[in-house]
Amino acid sequence: MNLTRKYLPFHEDIMAKPTGPVDVSQTLMNILNTTGKFYGVRGSFGINDPRIGGHTTCHTLKFGKRLIIFDTGSGMIDIGNELMKQYLTPGTTIRDVDMFLNRYMTAKSRIEDLGNAMVDSGLLNLEEELYVDIMYSHVHMDHLMGLAAFKPIFSPKTHINFFGGMHDGMTIEEVSQRNVFVHPIFPVKHEWLASKRTYTTFKPEDEFTLDCDIGGKIAVKILPMNHPNQSYGYRFEWAGNVVAVTLDHEHDHEYDRNIVELWDGASIVVTEAQYDQEMYKTRKGFGHITARAAARHAQTAQPKLIYTTHHDPDADFALVEAIARTIQVRSGVETRYAMQNMTF
Repeated sequence: MNLTRKYLPFHEDIMAKPTGPVDVSQTLMNILNTTGKFYGVRGSFGINDPRIGGHTTCHTLKFGKRLIIFDTGSGMIDIGNELMKQYLTPGTTIRDVDMFLNRYMTAKSRIEDLGNAMVDSGLLNLEEELYVDIMYSHVHMDHLMGLAAFKPIFSPKTHINFFGGMHDGMTIEEVSQRNVFVHPIFPVKHEWLASKRTYTTFKPEDEFTLDCDIGGKIAVKILPMNHPNQSYGYRFEWAGNVVAVTLDHEHDHEYDRNIVELWDGASIVVTEAQYDQEMYKTRKGFGHITARAAARHAQTAQPKLIYTTHHDPDADFALVEAIARTIQVRSGVETRYAMQNMTF
């Protein structure tokens, strides 16, 4: 299966309109294509940038009906609102949910009963359930801060599978218990969450598969990245598609075998690329890659298409565009910068 299509430079992408008879083989290809959406594209801190977006790192990947949320930056607010609409009763809006939560908290109700109260409120469609996977590159605050704002995590109608590695001896579940849903950081304790959750801790260089409704199983490969407090890169293979996700990693002399292995021949690469050469002079050791280093990896791995994300909070539109253009020119690989709410 060949996913390549001609993209206009940077963000002049136009969705093709079908003409003439329907091509059944092309329709099947479209069904088996991986889709995704960027909900947060900033690294380190959220900012106010209406042009590119200000939410911190968070995006989705969808394989068939299997939805994976990758990292839980502040973009989780928008993801949660979109997903929760799937099991609200007819005529109910997210604003109604917000008003209910506000009333519940200001009435000093028992927070540990919040999940049952949501069901009893009549806001939720009792016929629908939400299933989602959440995978982490790592647990620095910009990749974690949106989890507590993810409304479905408080609902008993939600089933979440968490995946992540070890971070300074802590699992994803322990990070959630000790650093997110814990007093005095947040009023709702971890044990009071009404959602049904499982936690899978993988090891560096692990490989595993996930079930999918169509197209066969999703093969997942994990490799460690060079970043403080541990970070992990992912490679997904499904129905002829290969998607690599490498967030928060620093190159070693502009070359890293793990990055090349994950990117090798990928249909799409989603990667951070925070710095130009000048910025890197004062940020070496922070755990982030330069445009020139990303280009060298792309030259070797030859992916089809690269999306740069996790933009530095100090980077303006011109710098974000220049970083993507530098990778494309130096590597010869089509490169686009991610913007909040962009689909791919």
